Amino acid sequence: MEWTKEPAFINRKEEMLFLGQWISEKPDNLLFIFGPKSSGKTTLLSYFIEQNLKGSRYDIKHFNLREIFIVNYQHFIQTFFGIDYSKSKYDIKERRQYNLKVFNLTVDTLKGLEDKSLDPFAVMKKELQKIADQKIRPIIIIDELQALEGIYFNGQRELLKELFNFFVAMTKESHLCHVIIASSDGYFIERIYNDSKLKKTSKFLEVDYLSKEDVHSWLSDLFGNSKIKKFTLTDSQKEQIWDTLGGSCWEISSFLSDLLRIAHDGFIPDDEFKELLEQKKITMRSMFEDYAGLNKQKIGLFRLISQVNSLQPHIKLLDLTEIVENSLFSEPELRKELSELVRQNFLAYSPVTAEYTIQGRSMEHGLRMFIVMMDATKK
Repeated sequence: MEWTKEPAFINRKEEMLFLGQWISEKPDNLLFIFGPKSSGKTTLLSYFIEQNLKGSRYDIKHFNLREIFIVNYQHFIQTFFGIDYSKSKYDIKERRQYNLKVFNLTVDTLKGLEDKSLDPFAVMKKELQKIADQKIRPIIIIDELQALEGIYFNGQRELLKELFNFFVAMTKESHLCHVIIASSDGYFIERIYNDSKLKKTSKFLEVDYLSKEDVHSWLSDLFGNSKIKKFTLTDSQKEQIWDTLGGSCWEISSFLSDLLRIAHDGFIPDDEFKELLEQKKITMRSMFEDYAGLNKQKIGLFRLISQVNSLQPHIKLLDLTEIVENSLFSEPELRKELSELVRQNFLAYSPVTAEYTIQGRSMEHGLRMFIVMMDATKK
């Protein structure tokens, strides 16, 4: 089938080289891939798997927890082992082997996981060892691991901590498999990194937004990069896209889809183009309106973040000292609020530098517009 637009994969040469080198080494550490939402982490992983890991040498177990709703131990087992609890265990023969989406398990093993008489991590280790014994490299890749927060099993054993202990055992201790963890929540990564004592067992790869050069390269060859034949963009329109959306892969791709609907004779009318961009900014402003409401603390924090951002792109906790001194927040309250802003994708957080950034160029526009609107209501 011929599509009017396809997903683009732009540059990422350094990231691909890093992943290629890391995967060629004997497993010895976990790899955390982090970066702001819509920077292209999942696309990078998918492309790397397609280009570098296809074939009989690798056994890839890729879990995208963004697509899966996990609230308890049973859901975890269903996701990681593919067990179908809708079928009665009496409907199948005792010696039958299941061809599951993750691991091949016997009926007895499945029963043990269901009734919790078997430890899922012991089962996973045994299955990974079987794969490695066949001279095949097992690779575990998990997107958005924070989806497993707050899940306990076998009493008070916290699933995430047990999972990370297992990953350390499989990489640094047994050297049995590679493990890649990807998340847009850098605050979550730092918390896990500190709580689980992963400092000497982990590496980090940041996947940031595209550079201006990469964005212009993409937009200058829409057919080559996105298979778009219906229109081309003027230099002015390319610049406006960069100024409004920055290097956010998903936002640019989504905007190109919007442009397909208004293309005429191979071009985009300037008035309709500008109207669409303005709508994007207004949408971003409304997100700040909805989140802050009439809360003076949140409005004050957004105002200070905007002030700091006008001077520098990166924001440290020390840059927000004023808001604690003015008694709008205590330090613990401020840390909790910043964590929520990261979780809600208003801010991005780097666990490597302990710095915050506003989540993309469009959010910067939305924040400025929100502050201007709040100032206008005061007059």
